[in-house]
Amino acid sequence: MKIKLLKMNSKKQILKTVFLLSVFSFFSACSSDDSETQNTTNFETEIIGTWNLISHTSSRSIAETGTMIIENGSDYNYTIQFTDNPKFINTNGNYTVNVEETNNQNQTSDFNYVINSNTNQQEGFHIGEWSINNGNLITRVYDISPNDPGSYELTTEITELTENRLVLTTDDSASSSTNYTVTGNTILVYER
Repeated sequence: MKIKLLKMNSKKQILKTVFLLSVFSFFSACSSDDSETQNTTNFETEIIGTWNLISHTSSRSIAETGTMIIENGSDYNYTIQFTDNPKFINTNGNYTVNVEETNNQNQTSDFNYVINSNTNQQEGFHIGEWSINNGNLITRVYDISPNDPGSYELTTEITELTENRLVLTTDDSASSSTNYTVTGNTILVYER
């Protein structure tokens, strides 16, 4: 009788433990989903406003040509503004991008270009309409019109967003095509 009672208590204890673990897992899963949704909502409200660019760094390579490209920004006088209704990005000002390009024969050339943006000509990594999906900033890359041939959707990870700091990391493989494969990333840091 004692052995039978012990076996029953053990079974009850196991069932009780399994039940408690199931309940705990259920509530943990729910709170995780809630926080993800809340983060997206926070991203959409916290990103609104004007940000000053303080850093542009990029390191990428092109597989077919063996080219390595390193970019570092300087002389920052550039802002990006996220508006809410409509969700649109406006850029203004300029900065210099210093480029070091090394080819497959290990020959290096240095040059720079200027990002120059104003009301009539928007330039920069992120321009036009925007949205946020799963902690990523979604925009389109284009020359003249968002639907022109060669334009594409750009997904940029929001790696940091606080009241005063915004860090965006772009996976440069998005600019790959059928003719070449790009790897690397670009990091843009903004402050208010």
